[in-house]
Amino acid sequence: MKEAINIVNSYGYEIKEPTEYIKGEETKLVLDTLYYKNIPEGLLYLINGEEELKNHFKKTATMIDLSRNAVFKLTYFKEVILKHALLGFNEIWLYMEDVFEIKELPKFGYLRGKYSKEELKELVDFSNQLGITLIPCVQTLGHMGQFLRWPSSAKFKDTSDVLKVGSEDTYRLITLMLKTLKEVFPTTKIHVGMDETFGLGFGRYYKEEGYTPQPKLFMEHLKKVNELALKEGFEEVYIWSDMFFRMYSKHESYYDYNIDFEESYLKEIPSNVGLVYWDYYNYKKEIVEGMVKKHLTLNKKIIFASGTWIWTKLTYDKTQTDRTALMHIDVSKEYGLEEICFTQWQDDGAYVDYDSIYLGLYDVINHIYDNKVKEDVFTFLTNKDYQDAVLISQLNDLKISPIRLLWDDIILAIYLNNTFLYEPNSFNEAIKELDDYIKKLKENKLTTNPVYNIANLLNNKLKLRQQLLKQYQDKENKISLAEELKELEKSVNLVLNDFKERWLSNYKVYGLEVLETRLIATISRIDTLRRIIEDYNNKLITQLDFLEEELSQEGYLTIKFADIFYSSTVK
Repeated sequence: MKEAINIVNSYGYEIKEPTEYIKGEETKLVLDTLYYKNIPEGLLYLINGEEELKNHFKKTATMIDLSRNAVFKLTYFKEVILKHALLGFNEIWLYMEDVFEIKELPKFGYLRGKYSKEELKELVDFSNQLGITLIPCVQTLGHMGQFLRWPSSAKFKDTSDVLKVGSEDTYRLITLMLKTLKEVFPTTKIHVGMDETFGLGFGRYYKEEGYTPQPKLFMEHLKKVNELALKEGFEEVYIWSDMFFRMYSKHESYYDYNIDFEESYLKEIPSNVGLVYWDYYNYKKEIVEGMVKKHLTLNKKIIFASGTWIWTKLTYDKTQTDRTALMHIDVSKEYGLEEICFTQWQDDGAYVDYDSIYLGLYDVINHIYDNKVKEDVFTFLTNKDYQDAVLISQLNDLKISPIRLLWDDIILAIYLNNTFLYEPNSFNEAIKELDDYIKKLKENKLTTNPVYNIANLLNNKLKLRQQLLKQYQDKENKISLAEELKELEKSVNLVLNDFKERWLSNYKVYGLEVLETRLIATISRIDTLRRIIEDYNNKLITQLDFLEEELSQEGYLTIKFADIFYSSTVK
């Protein structure tokens, strides 16, 4: 404990040291002796003051997604781990599809920022000193598209994303993965993934081996992977639980708790394999309770994986997390689950400001400890005001979708067409809402936060589109948008610079090219729109074809860049 406090203080924090430390069954301060259940809880207690803290879970974990381009530099990662420890988390899962080095497979994690064994060992050692266990969380069936994209990986492939079950090559690959991980991680616990394996058995497997029912294939593979994991010293093996539900649901739905499993099939699951029930979306308690109860009938170790919402977001989403994760904590307590994990996915390019997540981590920890963790802990950790962080998060509460609007092409406008059609006045409410939000950021002196530049960019996009529609529909006068285009270009450059600064400071260089090309494309499209307007004003073209398309509104639009920015599916 003393070593952990010394590390914390070396990072510029100031924790007053008790005279004596004794590890025990509960965390409390008696006279000047700290009794602590584990190091992170002891650190949280010292920061929080002498308020009694009781954690209902044996393991309180987060899962950091390192596979969607943002691979943390070691210096930054250590700061992240330290802050997790100060908040009382005692386990961190490292989600690594292909971002760890396997020397025998140079294309595994090629140009993706993969960690060497030495780098991972350094992180493990640092975490251990702070009382945090790092858990490898990998994939051994689906979600392998990053590696399978290479021609040299074809021998491992069933589909573009799924490994071929039963293949000797596949099991050699998995053996290499497990051997590498065991050389780094002293823990006997591992998460081997196996979620969302859509198309399992219907790609190369079907052509070469013929039809085999998916449940049989899945179980065969699970047994083999478990056997290999045990051989390498991983005794606690976990998988995501969704495929058991999807394969037995009439609707292929994960959250179908009315399904009936075949008892004989469930008995085939190895006794040391645990299930991770992941649920980031459901906010109706009856559904979550139904799923937990159904999981408990499987007689397996169950971990609840909820989420602190940073994926598909530009900043942490407090509203979405509060309506889901807080209830998930309550249900987990009620049904006696001993472990809970809060995932931090980074879908579609890891564009969030990761440092915004500490608001969410504070909120879920506070809820776990029955709302006895003071807001001062958040300020101690981040040097920020709690209410300011809440205001930053409110970007997600706007009626427009920030990420869809950010990726929307300024000419084609798939998102804006779907939302506002060609009606200029329909933009008024959204523009006013953003104007008011930007004003609040200014009043709270938050103009240096990345969200301020993002909000201005979004507002400039709305105003440009509104003016383009107004002036085009006028027909009497030329279109004059020089100032609007100039302001938009300026705001895009500011956001681009924010992305680059954050990335190059905190992450390995790999993956930045994705965000750079998206925003630089927007700058190029501004020039293109200037040219189109000039041609129209000079009567070289008689109409703006993209504003003459017949519109129909979709009920839902994906948030992925490729589906919002492009009108064509390029293959």
